[in-house]
Amino acid sequence: MTFGITNISSLQFSMFNRQNVQSTTLALQRAGQELATGRKADIFADLGSNAVSTIKLRAREADTQTYMKSNDVLGNKLETMLLSVDTARNSVNSVLERAVTNASRPHINAEALQRDAIVALDKLVAVMNTKYNGDHLFSGVNSEAAPLVQWSQTNATTGLSPEDAIASIFAGGPTDAASAAALAGQIDLAFASNDAGNPNRNFEATMYQGTPALDGGGQPNDQLKAWVNVGHQVSYGVRANDDAFVEAYKGLSMLAVTDVSTMDEDAYATYMDSVITALGNAQDGMITISSQIGFTQQIIETAQTQLTDVSLIQRTQIGTYENVDPYEAATRVQSLEIQLQASYEVTSRLSGLSILNFLR
Repeated sequence: MTFGITNISSLQFSMFNRQNVQSTTLALQRAGQELATGRKADIFADLGSNAVSTIKLRAREADTQTYMKSNDVLGNKLETMLLSVDTARNSVNSVLERAVTNASRPHINAEALQRDAIVALDKLVAVMNTKYNGDHLFSGVNSEAAPLVQWSQTNATTGLSPEDAIASIFAGGPTDAASAAALAGQIDLAFASNDAGNPNRNFEATMYQGTPALDGGGQPNDQLKAWVNVGHQVSYGVRANDDAFVEAYKGLSMLAVTDVSTMDEDAYATYMDSVITALGNAQDGMITISSQIGFTQQIIETAQTQLTDVSLIQRTQIGTYENVDPYEAATRVQSLEIQLQASYEVTSRLSGLSILNFLR
């Protein structure tokens, strides 16, 4: 039997060793990256067909994070809305308390009711015109427009200020109980936006500029809505033309338009009864709205808790696919370093060899 001996030249061996050094260096870089990041350097190569699972999980986690960030913004928005509603309610309440004290006849600082009502109206309009991230909170879909017009500010569309509109209805004021009731009825029509005789005096014509209560087909416009989780949508919007705020604006404007202390006694009692009813309805309505906002906040908090739990599970599953064992990675780095060091030593020895070393 004949055995063949294959000779490998020093050049061939040097080239082979160089390739080995290159591949080992690349492997060491990859292992070092995995050790530093804790994740596989080439997920698709390592996972193969299982890479589809991590792609799906990452897509779900991205959606989860989007919901969580959106809910954070919505939560802050609701907190601002709640503070605004409570501020408006407190402002109305201060006027209501004085009005109740002077319900039947003017006897305790009734002449100050007009001044207090104007101040409260200004505050009501200011808080209802609150903006968050550039959007007016109480305008509905038309969030670019400030919802309420200041008492003495002229509305560019109608050419009237709210003060002008109510003053034109009030005219000379009531002279007895019957005319006071009729006057209150006319004001009710305007604030219900049903004054057909002079539509410019209507609440949604001169005093309000946000999303109307009804659409073009006469159907109620929806409030703002938001998705807080997969398949879970909530209605969270509050508009300045909701009944509570309309009643507040109405009751305050009825006091702001005149000094009620100068009215005929019978007219005064009837007129003040309408004022107190409007402000009382506003108070009750704002309490209900605050409760609704608080309930929506609880829904969002529950959704955030669920999303946080889901995110933890998803990130754990992603880690199972993508993360590396730090001890295994450190051992691999150490092994590759030893291998590379040995290759460098061999290369160094080969580079020192010469045929002159063997010639005598």
